[in-house]
Amino acid sequence: MGKTNHPSKVINDVAIVTALSLLGDSMLYVALPLYWEQAGLDSIWQVGILLSINRFIRLPANPFVGWIYKRISLKTGLLTAIIIGSITTLGYGLFNGFAAWIILRSLWGIAWSFFRIGGLTSVAYYAEESHRGKAMGTYNGLYRLGSLFGMLLGGIFIPVIGLDAVSIIFGLSTLAGIPIILYTLKGNEAGSKTVIATSETAI
Repeated sequence: MGKTNHPSKVINDVAIVTALSLLGDSMLYVALPLYWEQAGLDSIWQVGILLSINRFIRLPANPFVGWIYKRISLKTGLLTAIIIGSITTLGYGLFNGFAAWIILRSLWGIAWSFFRIGGLTSVAYYAEESHRGKAMGTYNGLYRLGSLFGMLLGGIFIPVIGLDAVSIIFGLSTLAGIPIILYTLKGNEAGSKTVIATSETAI
């Protein structure tokens, strides 16, 4: 099946979906150092572990996720990322305690691997070869807005409504990415399997 008639729209939509999913993760970098007791943590040192463990998970997860992407479509991979990302962010509001959050942050590391490889794949497949640098810059700029708004809105609203409520709102916001991906990539199952190797090397 051929590429969409609006390749830049696909890249932008993938970036927006990624930004929505980053709200919960980025919010924690502002929230946990200040409101770690609301998460059921026992000590401030646990905050550092929780904020970093997802990065350690991504190291072994990236090759595995890249291998999975070679066998599934871009749409399936991104939907998987959205679902896992939503579960983790909702979990921040539903579960307390260091052990539970270790699991949630580890799951986020896997979700981010799906997002990152999927995003790079969308650029590699949909952007014209002569415009891939511009497309990558647009993709990076858009999805990083999720980090900006996650920290900004988290810092504003957590003191007002609490960490649990903000996490649930952000988790539900992540699910808004499902209809976006279903519409943007409807009927388009080709492409991802042919460029994953290129994207994976850039992780």
